[in-house]
Amino acid sequence: MLKDITIKSLASSETVYRRGVDYYNDYRVDDVEALNPAATEWAATVYGSEDYHVHVKLSQKGDNVERYECDCPAAEQYLGACKHVVAVLKAIQEEQESQADITPRFARSQSAKEILRGVMEEMGIETARSMLEKKEAWSANGKQSMAVQRMFEAFREAADEDRARRHGTQAEFGHLVPRLGFDSYYGNNRLWLEFRFGLDKLYVVKNIGNFLQAMERGDDWQLGTKNQVNLGNVRWGDEISAKIYALIQKYSRLEQGMFAAGSANRYYYMGTHSYLFDQKQFNLTDESLREFLAIMGDTSFDMRIENGDWETVTTRQGNPRLVMELRENKGHGQLRIKDGEVLCLSEDGQIVYKEGVIYQTDAKFARGFRPLKRTFDSSTAIDINTADLAAFFGQVLPQMELAAEVEIAPKFQEQYVVQPLAAELYIDYEGDGIAVRPKFAYGDASFNPLVEKEPPLRDGRKLVRDERSEEELLLRLTHYGFQKKRDQLVQKDEERSYDFLVEELPNLPDWVEVFYSDAFANRPVRPMPKVTAGVSVNDTDLLEVTFNAKDLDFNELMEILDSYRQKRKYHRLKDKTFITLGEQQMQAIADFVDNTGIGKAKADGMKVELPISQAMYLDELARADESLRLERSREFRAIVRDIRHPEDNTAEVPESLKGILRDYQVTGYSWLSSLADYHLGGILADDMGLGKTLQVITFLLAKQDYQQPPSLVVAPTSLMYNWLDEIERFAPELKACAVAGTKAEREKLLAEADASFDVLITTYNMLKRDIDMYEKRRFRYAFLDEAQHIKNPTTQNARAVKRLKTSGYFALTGTPIENTLTELWSIFDFLMPGYLLSHKKFKDRYETPIVREQDERSLKDLKRHVMPFILRRMKKDVLTELPDKVERKMVSSMTPKQEKVYQGWFLKSQKEFAQQLASGEDSRIKILAILTRLRQIACDPAMFLEGYTGGSGKLDQLEEVVGEAVEGGHRILIFSQFTTMLAHIGERLKQLGISYYYLDGSTPSLERIRLVKAFNEGMTPVFLISLKAGGTGLNLTGADMVIHFDPWWNPAVEDQATDRAYRLGQKNNVQVIRLLAKGTVEEKIYELQQKKKSLIDQMIQPGENFLSRLTDEEIRELFQK
Repeated sequence: MLKDITIKSLASSETVYRRGVDYYNDYRVDDVEALNPAATEWAATVYGSEDYHVHVKLSQKGDNVERYECDCPAAEQYLGACKHVVAVLKAIQEEQESQADITPRFARSQSAKEILRGVMEEMGIETARSMLEKKEAWSANGKQSMAVQRMFEAFREAADEDRARRHGTQAEFGHLVPRLGFDSYYGNNRLWLEFRFGLDKLYVVKNIGNFLQAMERGDDWQLGTKNQVNLGNVRWGDEISAKIYALIQKYSRLEQGMFAAGSANRYYYMGTHSYLFDQKQFNLTDESLREFLAIMGDTSFDMRIENGDWETVTTRQGNPRLVMELRENKGHGQLRIKDGEVLCLSEDGQIVYKEGVIYQTDAKFARGFRPLKRTFDSSTAIDINTADLAAFFGQVLPQMELAAEVEIAPKFQEQYVVQPLAAELYIDYEGDGIAVRPKFAYGDASFNPLVEKEPPLRDGRKLVRDERSEEELLLRLTHYGFQKKRDQLVQKDEERSYDFLVEELPNLPDWVEVFYSDAFANRPVRPMPKVTAGVSVNDTDLLEVTFNAKDLDFNELMEILDSYRQKRKYHRLKDKTFITLGEQQMQAIADFVDNTGIGKAKADGMKVELPISQAMYLDELARADESLRLERSREFRAIVRDIRHPEDNTAEVPESLKGILRDYQVTGYSWLSSLADYHLGGILADDMGLGKTLQVITFLLAKQDYQQPPSLVVAPTSLMYNWLDEIERFAPELKACAVAGTKAEREKLLAEADASFDVLITTYNMLKRDIDMYEKRRFRYAFLDEAQHIKNPTTQNARAVKRLKTSGYFALTGTPIENTLTELWSIFDFLMPGYLLSHKKFKDRYETPIVREQDERSLKDLKRHVMPFILRRMKKDVLTELPDKVERKMVSSMTPKQEKVYQGWFLKSQKEFAQQLASGEDSRIKILAILTRLRQIACDPAMFLEGYTGGSGKLDQLEEVVGEAVEGGHRILIFSQFTTMLAHIGERLKQLGISYYYLDGSTPSLERIRLVKAFNEGMTPVFLISLKAGGTGLNLTGADMVIHFDPWWNPAVEDQATDRAYRLGQKNNVQVIRLLAKGTVEEKIYELQQKKKSLIDQMIQPGENFLSRLTDEEIRELFQK
């Protein structure tokens, strides 16, 4: 049974013990439970300012405490039991007394616990928890809540601890001075520190553990027999004292952690032996010794060896002087330490003591000193028989000399040739491999170890050989696969020969010298020579690239690149010389050659010709990698400057358009002019609404030449007449014609085109039908408007436009990439066929690495190719006067019937999707059809369910938004992918008495123009537009609100539609509202839009993620609730 004296001895202080007893008396201990039948392990909860959990382990008799733990902060900070542990121990003591005749309550027996509680209640005995609840009630009656009481308690405890920590306020400066001791018991060395502490006078710290505890708690500390100091007021008076104290604390806590044996809480073991601290001594390890020496630095301190006197020592980085003597003794040899003993203080031999100095030596000294220390640990001299002297000289002496000077008796010097080993390696070619002939030399005596055991000495002296070093050198050679062949070692493998020459030869010991045969020319391995290239423009308007690489011709350079592509570390020339292939330079050259087609070009010496379209890429590559030295001619620099800085171009704006074009539009016109001058093509990819059409019209007007054939514009059907109107508006002097009508009429227009027109306008659909007629003609320039119409290279649209013959090819599109990089390739295949390789090679080199592997290097290289030929400006960058665009989403709940229909179809869709997965078919069309049905229900089930009358939550919300907007004078564009939904919206607007215009794919071109004009003139407040038919080519700046009724997979398509209103000419702020049905696939589509940006951002705006087609995982996510 526990006694009070036992509990009191465990408490961290008298104050803590009293507080613990108060807690026990205040009924703050509850759930006291024995955790095992023997009642040696207990758990309880203590209620204070917080609730804390205590675990206690008693001895088998229950009269002593073996271990305790508490999760309160104080238990982590101080030695000894906290007040919560004291309170629990008192409660256990009570349990032991009162339950002597009752079976203890077991944590594993819930029923026993409840039975006992019931008995106690019947007897009128209250549990601690119920007593505490009563106390809370009493506090409430006294108008003091339990929360307030706990607050007072917490602050009172803090004040108590503060008073216990310090009795005064005057800070005093203390000093903690270490002394180092060394002793040895039966060959086991021990290093330890003891400490003296004081203010003006120093006193020995007799118990380090007690001192640490007193410091942490701010207790009083006795100084000698008469004085004491309150440690709560002590501040360290010097830096070394502070660091020494921190060192002791660190290892004290480390030892406590060892005792805890991995427990998250702190354990205390009664009677456990301390490994690091022994009353007044702190036992040092190699690690703590080094920390101690680092703290002391140049400061001297006291040290005692064994039972000697304390003496002052210093520390030093370096090796002590150690002199050994091998003398003659009765015809034999005797080895002894001649000049002072060196004491080893660390296991690794790198901390030693000699004559008042502690040395921190280098590793070389330690390698020689460690065996020397073991040899002389138990003796002062070693006798060496005459028969063993040769082995001593050959095996022991070389390593011993790493740490000591060895004086050898003259007699032994006369009998033995004691000279350091010097080796020579003679290297020559052996077929495709290499041969090495070794030679060992000791003074004047030399021999080939492969054919001679050792050379005879004329004077009869014995040769002392360093057999270990000889063997080590030969092993290093055999490690690289060398095999003996007569008097030399031969390696026939080319790669291992290279590894030996590069890895081993430069790292041979100093006593090995290497000689090369004349065939090696002293340069068996050379670095890759610097490769420079000059680029100029020749008379045929081609780029001429001239390479310069020392001692290499063009074919050799290409062969070296082949070796690099095979990931080889070297290339071997015809003269057997190895060329080391440096990563950075070789990668730069490989990029230069591979990505420009140089490797396939026909070389004339070191010269190759490239198309002028490669000029920008070459320049970009040279700018990005300084290891590629490209010397650029004046003509080449002019090409780069004109295309990279079109704003500096001298292209004259036609007089009739001066004052109409904005600065950025002048830049766009100049850029088109520069590309045309060099017979290059490009993509004008300005943000929607920035006037791409006007920039092209300016270019066509500036290039008007009656001696040249007409230019051709290919546009979507809906925009053909828009082009005519814009040309008539801005450049009436240009003779333009829409190639329309019957086939005979179109044929006649084309036949008369050269003499009659400057510009012909056709549509993608008509071009497909008439391509045979167009292919026979040559046009001056060709422009593709909304060029994403040829994004699929296998379509008739793409095939038709690529059969056109012109002097310059251009594309207009705000979205050159909507889903895949192939779309970009297809447009470039029209602009500059072959520039981005074949489609297969493009996918292998760029699309697959970028999309599937997120390869940054491939992405950067592709951008270097395409960026010079894409001009993209955003509204926010060039139209600073453009009003704000405010975007928001509005989520609506479905009507009860609508939700019931949706959930039924959703469950059905999940089953259909699971069946598709189980079948193993990759039927994206079927899956998207299932998703489309869910999207329709989210909009309005009446779109396909006949007789449905349950309403649409989203349609109701739209009614509210539009009604308020119209009342507020706003004018609205409403987009939907579903024309059926637009019809339903139209019916609802009629019911509200709101007039509207309607446009979808069936609306004729001229009617589109009329509707747009009427809307912009304010004839109606609402325009219903099919997303696919009206998302491009319309100027609807009369609107100031855009509503997307249903989300589309690609946010770029929605942005295009939004920019029908938010574009040049807009004077009002534009609100963009996206309507979503809550809890439907629409929300998941919106999440996909936010999660993935389109590829166009990745290609022409750095730092974004790209959007490829939906992955299997993303499709699965759509079918999850």
